[in-house]
Amino acid sequence: MKLFKYRKSSLTICLFFSYMVLLVFVSCIDQGDANPFGSCPPPRIANAKDLMVTYAPYENSRYSTEKDTVSFKDFAFNLEIVPEVESETWLRDFPGRTYALSCAMSYNFKNISNIAVTLLAPYQNLPVGTDISYLLKVNEELTLNKLRDFGGLFPNIAMKITLPPSDYEQLKTRTFLFLKDGSKITVDSNSPYLLVN
Repeated sequence: MKLFKYRKSSLTICLFFSYMVLLVFVSCIDQGDANPFGSCPPPRIANAKDLMVTYAPYENSRYSTEKDTVSFKDFAFNLEIVPEVESETWLRDFPGRTYALSCAMSYNFKNISNIAVTLLAPYQNLPVGTDISYLLKVNEELTLNKLRDFGGLFPNIAMKITLPPSDYEQLKTRTFLFLKDGSKITVDSNSPYLLVN
């Protein structure tokens, strides 16, 4: 009986020290961070497997639909890329690693070659079939037609359109997610009615 208790306590002590050694090992892999609780995890490696289009404003726990009427200044064209994360090293999420709670997960999308948006109905003076990617601003410096780096990308891309519509006009589009294997994902969508004034 005493031998069993001795072995049990020895095993517990060995497990404890093994776990501590693993924690030290994991903490030594990455370079030290001056603010360990303020850092975000690196982007996850993923492939895009689907695409969704939604429209802001987001109110009452839902996105705007084609039946709604919204102010153009509040309107945004949202792309949501659905990621399929590749298997990762077991050290990535090992206990003892901490990241800031405010971090949004970003991805390195390996299989995207391009994203484009074309018109399914006239918009202002633009005819059906026009590629309007150059009118969609991803940020202050970048429009969708110039987006070529799909690394470190957030899966939700909210874009503003730079060409105001005629009053009470819808934006009817087909969005293409082109993949490097030559295939593509397409999504047809109708925006809410847009009020300029």
